[in-house]
Amino acid sequence: MCTPKHQPLMSDREHHLSEGNPDPSPAEQERLRQLRQLLDDAQAWYEIILHSETVGSAEDGVAQGFGTLAKMAPTFLLQSDQGWISAIISGESRLAYKKIRKRLGLKDVALAKPDVVQQVTGAPIGTVALINPGLRTIVDSRVAALESVYGGCGVPRHTLRIRVQDLIAITQARVFDFTELKGNARDL
Repeated sequence: MCTPKHQPLMSDREHHLSEGNPDPSPAEQERLRQLRQLLDDAQAWYEIILHSETVGSAEDGVAQGFGTLAKMAPTFLLQSDQGWISAIISGESRLAYKKIRKRLGLKDVALAKPDVVQQVTGAPIGTVALINPGLRTIVDSRVAALESVYGGCGVPRHTLRIRVQDLIAITQARVFDFTELKGNARDL
């Protein structure tokens, strides 16, 4: 069981990894400050990890040693006939649009285009935050079965590790099965 904690702004390990890399911009620093405030106010268990390279995919997270593909939790922005949806899945799975349409009673749902993702979330693809205040959020049941996951903070070179029950509570997410395992994930 995780105990409540959070990482300080920059540990010795983080400082070493950030040497030679640009500091976050003032806007990125503000985004991280707001995220920490939100998580602290919710008394969430989390850590924000700074690393030398941006983790742009679940596979990159595994390669950088964060854990298994199942514990990587990419966030996708979906465009639907009922508005924007933030969809959090396991790195070993892929979105199943038919399941999403059926469960949410949607006529249409599609992955948002990269420029739209940046406009709506404030972050480019590959860094989209797990927590996007104001966006309807869905969490796949594979993610909900885990204790903690790794995902975006909305800032390059930063990864959020959070207890899943805290993620669901903070985002007020609806949890259901809306993915399929990737072809190679069945063999893991």
